[in-house]
Amino acid sequence: MKILKYLLLLLLVIVGGFLLFTTLQPNNYDVKRSKLIEAPVSAVYNNVNDYKNWKTWGPWYDDDPTIKETYADQTSGVGGAYSWTSKDGPGNMQTISLEENKSISQKLQFSDYEPGDTYWTFEETEGGTNVTWGMKADKIPFMFKFFGALSGGMDNMLGPMLEKGLDKMANVMPEYMKNNPPAPPKETFTLGSILSLKQDAQQFIGYKQVCKIDHEAITKLFMEFMPKAGIHAAAQKLADTDYTPASVFTKWDEEKGEAEFYIGLIVRKDIALDKGMEKVTLPDGKNIMITKYGPYGTGDQEAHMAIDQYLKENGLEQNGAIWELYLNDPMLVKPEDVETEIHYPVK
Repeated sequence: MKILKYLLLLLLVIVGGFLLFTTLQPNNYDVKRSKLIEAPVSAVYNNVNDYKNWKTWGPWYDDDPTIKETYADQTSGVGGAYSWTSKDGPGNMQTISLEENKSISQKLQFSDYEPGDTYWTFEETEGGTNVTWGMKADKIPFMFKFFGALSGGMDNMLGPMLEKGLDKMANVMPEYMKNNPPAPPKETFTLGSILSLKQDAQQFIGYKQVCKIDHEAITKLFMEFMPKAGIHAAAQKLADTDYTPASVFTKWDEEKGEAEFYIGLIVRKDIALDKGMEKVTLPDGKNIMITKYGPYGTGDQEAHMAIDQYLKENGLEQNGAIWELYLNDPMLVKPEDVETEIHYPVK
């Protein structure tokens, strides 16, 4: 009996000592892990930003197959959330702030315990994206401190889980990118000031086009006939200073969806016409001009609307065909530096 008594006393001392040790553990923690993932920063960020993707790499699913998720109506962006139940109890997570392709901050709560913080940072580097996943809290529930103490500290308890999650994420990113190809970069444009010009008469030669107003169809026509006009200029031994690629729009009927225009060159020398070419004289007089910088087809509507507004504000009327000048080679400059002049003759 004495031996049993001493054993029980020893056990109480050990348990009491461990509980005291647990109580003396820090009340806060900040555990994080980082990994280089071979994927664009936008792809990694978008994957983490939507909780519906977490099931493909969440490290806890391997240890607890009883987890059942419930997704909120919004699962990405600020306010995105989801919750779950499992054999270890319920939990929930919500996104509270983010900076696109830079960082995400979330609140994580288990049962009725004080919520903690989960955070992500994304850094684009050579070879992919350096991802940091961290968890931190200022008030650790005693039960969490207890399990942390058993594991040798919160870093030992949470660190391997974070590492496992990042490793799994790296493995699923190729399939994710295959199913979620990156969106094409947004094409931007800028408009210069609107200028009122006194224009001398100019000679234009070009190939007449009549078609429906359809951006794709019109683009194909420009891709066919603008190089053809350039080849003709070279055959006529014109120097770069002898001509400017241009187009002249003689009809643009939005109601009927019909367009009539010419694709060709403003020339400063008399040359023979290519087969199918016509000559158009752009008369002298006043015209209103705006310069657009940006890819062809981007910002055109805004440029024409700006001139239309200018005409209304200044009591002017369009007086003849509109023409455009293409002042540099889109193959030799950045997309945002492609320069187009748009001219409206007015009275």
